[in-house]
Amino acid sequence: MMRCKFQIKLVSLLLFAVFSAFLFVPNVVAQKQGKLIENLDIQGNRRLTDEEILKHIKTRPGERLDEIQLQADLQSLMKLGLFHTTHTKVLTEVGVRGGVNVIFEVYELPLIVELKFDGLRYATKEELLVELREQNAEVAVNNPYQPEKMGKARQVILEYLVKMRGFVDAKVSLTEEQVSATTVKVSFVIDEMPNDDEEDCCEK
Repeated sequence: MMRCKFQIKLVSLLLFAVFSAFLFVPNVVAQKQGKLIENLDIQGNRRLTDEEILKHIKTRPGERLDEIQLQADLQSLMKLGLFHTTHTKVLTEVGVRGGVNVIFEVYELPLIVELKFDGLRYATKEELLVELREQNAEVAVNNPYQPEKMGKARQVILEYLVKMRGFVDAKVSLTEEQVSATTVKVSFVIDEMPNDDEEDCCEK
């Protein structure tokens, strides 16, 4: 009986803690809303300068905190295609004078410094690049390495080889090699695997 009462009490305490947490988060936000912004800091950038990033942020020190504007600023950075969508975020903390400090933590996507199409025997790199451009999946040297876009590019190449070139058993994989904290080498590894009766139609 005592054990049962203890378990009920423990569950009640856990439920109270969870409920309190949900109440506390909105209150914290509400308490910061309208506070004077003491400092605005950019953290995590390696390639881009603070000034280049600030061009896309409207929030400034000396203004009143506007949570809606902060989220709009974050979305403005995301639309550039230069930052990781999951790891890039905006934070606020209590300032030394009772206001708030705003921190934009950015996670830059590495730049592609080398792009290769390995394994091609019949299709050419040039025709694949044209197809990628026409399907809005273009990848190029000096562009940011965007995982979602690279996945789309791999699929576009595969569909082109199967549907347009007749390589029904074609396989395409993607490999990347990190050169530095800000650069990466990318390779599309392609196995066209043409059948004997496909070879004539593929050599155009």
